[in-house]
Amino acid sequence: MPKWSRSLLPYWRRYIEGWEGIFCFGKELIDKKMEVIQQRVENNQEVEGEYLTYLLSNAQMSTKDVYGSITELLLAGVDTTSNTLTWTLYLLSRNPHTQDRLYEEVSTMVPAKQIPSAAEVTRMPYLKAVIREALRMYPVVPVNARIIVEKSVAIGGYTFPKKTTFTLHHYAISHDEETFPEPFTFKPERWLRDGHVRPNPFASIPFGFGVRGCVGRRIAELEMYMVLFRVIRHFEIKPDPTMGELKCINRTVLVPDQPLRLYFVDR
Repeated sequence: MPKWSRSLLPYWRRYIEGWEGIFCFGKELIDKKMEVIQQRVENNQEVEGEYLTYLLSNAQMSTKDVYGSITELLLAGVDTTSNTLTWTLYLLSRNPHTQDRLYEEVSTMVPAKQIPSAAEVTRMPYLKAVIREALRMYPVVPVNARIIVEKSVAIGGYTFPKKTTFTLHHYAISHDEETFPEPFTFKPERWLRDGHVRPNPFASIPFGFGVRGCVGRRIAELEMYMVLFRVIRHFEIKPDPTMGELKCINRTVLVPDQPLRLYFVDR
């Protein structure tokens, strides 16, 4: 929509106020970290290897660009993981056999009352498959787009000139019956390396791919593995029978159409 129309929209001011709050919060955290980095420099301590240090040393980025990059990274790491875990718990509550199989894995791979290491968590194939299947069914960002700006490109016999906008509908792709039989059925087994042919890995790419892929993918995956491990280890997840079936709504991220209500029963 043209820029002049934005001030006429009823929620535009709330939208701007929301972003102002996000960037003010992010700037406060970044400034504190920059003070820590400066103190380490003055004390001749090592500062390399950190993402903020890397951005600050990039001559092509202004301080304003650094603030924007870090703040958006902080923002992208909150709704994304929490939303995916919401859908995962919902799916497990409605599929008790899947939940039982997951509990068997997490309760036997690590001794009781011991917090697993990152290496131990990533060696749990069914735990990883559960998260991946939840992301397939409910991709965090159901639609996004890219613009080919450098040169024309040929795809499937068609030539697209440069500056063509490609809209990618991840939700539709990950529910294609040709790639995923019973696409609306929660089946983590699809992703296991147990001898059968697994789906095309590009049929579900919730973190993107290549140079524009999510920079926080590994830490996000590890966070979700660790949270789900501990929840399933201690609780059985049961649905509220009065809630009914959740439907998804696109609000930039794919969110439930109603509050999720679950019972966490001590094991």
